[in-house]
Amino acid sequence: MAGNELLSSTISQLAGRIRSGEVSPVDVTEAALSQARAMQPTLNSFITLLEDQAMAQAREEEAAIARGEFKGPLQGIPIGIKDNLATAGIRTTLGTKVLSDNVPEEDCEAVRRCRAAGAVILGKENLEEFAAGATSNNPHFGAVRNPWGTDHVPGGSSGGGGANVAAEVTFASLGTDLGGSVRLPGAFCGVVGLKQTFGRVSQRGLLVTSFNGDHIGPMTRSVADSAIMLQAMAGHDPLDPSTVPVPVPDYYASLGRGVEGLRLGVPSNYYFEDLEPDVEDAVNRAIAALEELGAVTVPVELPMMKYIGAVRMAAMADSIVTHEPFLRESRDDYGPDTLYRTLGGQFVLGHHYSKAMKAQRLIQEEYARVLQGVDLIVTPTTPLVAPRIDAAYVDYCGETHRVRGPGSGLVSRNTSPLNATGHPAITLPCGLNHNGLPIGLQFIAAGFREDLLFQAAAAYEAVSPTQGRRPPVLGG
Repeated sequence: MAGNELLSSTISQLAGRIRSGEVSPVDVTEAALSQARAMQPTLNSFITLLEDQAMAQAREEEAAIARGEFKGPLQGIPIGIKDNLATAGIRTTLGTKVLSDNVPEEDCEAVRRCRAAGAVILGKENLEEFAAGATSNNPHFGAVRNPWGTDHVPGGSSGGGGANVAAEVTFASLGTDLGGSVRLPGAFCGVVGLKQTFGRVSQRGLLVTSFNGDHIGPMTRSVADSAIMLQAMAGHDPLDPSTVPVPVPDYYASLGRGVEGLRLGVPSNYYFEDLEPDVEDAVNRAIAALEELGAVTVPVELPMMKYIGAVRMAAMADSIVTHEPFLRESRDDYGPDTLYRTLGGQFVLGHHYSKAMKAQRLIQEEYARVLQGVDLIVTPTTPLVAPRIDAAYVDYCGETHRVRGPGSGLVSRNTSPLNATGHPAITLPCGLNHNGLPIGLQFIAAGFREDLLFQAAAAYEAVSPTQGRRPPVLGG
């Protein structure tokens, strides 16, 4: 197989060929590294490319397979790691000058599990500084660019991972999602992004994280690959009290079940308000396609969502606490967007925090109630497509909104509520706007029902109008 044919495959397509010896992990990794070198000047998606380490890993996995030691579908597959996830002996910067020389002593637990499954780590991926923002315009390492339009952001904060998966550099990338930071690059880069249930995957080794709502999740080229990645990462970690000791099902088994008879809740408020026309049209067509496949749509109401802005107070307080030691010692090394959005947390008072937690509980209860009557909730992932890289503001629905720094919540308005509730959500592409930029469809499920997310997403993926489309950087 030629290099580009290898790279255009998915994990699920390559796994059997690697196991049989038809495809070599060394050849796949060499092709991926060649693509990484070719794309880096355009996309700026890596902070650290691990060429020697990746080739050594690939040779080890190839030798293991030759000995009959098959570890599963990730064995010999090149993946990327967001640069806020600890990697033993490898620089982990969090995208900031503050930690530009930080070298962890051990792997993040999710990274360790991927390594144990045989994945090859291609490099550490560029991101928004301290993973705090939706653009991946990094002031220290440069802006990441979107493969579908290099003048546009890839989404954040896991922008390097989204760009790499879309540009056929990595087959999957591990990102982190505190307000949509896996699902936003998923939507803007036209790939699949998963935020699993809070407690399904260990957070241990996720650096400078929030105490409430951060998730490590995969970005992939297909729903099947997302299921493969979660299978490797999921499970109780006895050293992480946030993980829940519940069984991990066979996610791959849910992929072919279709949506016949599934009840899909379509919110009558909040999620469909003030959408860009192209986004509204694409999502409505996706819902119609799901109905043609046999799903039943049900209007649902989420009146407590009018309080979702209050939950931001808790996130601001969490942020100032996690940043305190760095602000004391290295305040001048912060980029301005991250600095000013972080400093606001010092003004959150105790009763503000308590009210935020009360609002969060009311919203959690409402989602629990709604999801008793439907199998899934379906929404647009974002209200707009990827903004331009040079845009500090966007004119949107008659108002001006920030896209970076304090007050930049527009981009994540449909993703961040699920970080507060802890519910699992997945995004996958459902169309392109009039300028050829991807649009995302989001499914939301009850806690620990990622199997339903994969079931519905895989069924829609098969009829999505984006099937077979490739970004312009690949000549698509």
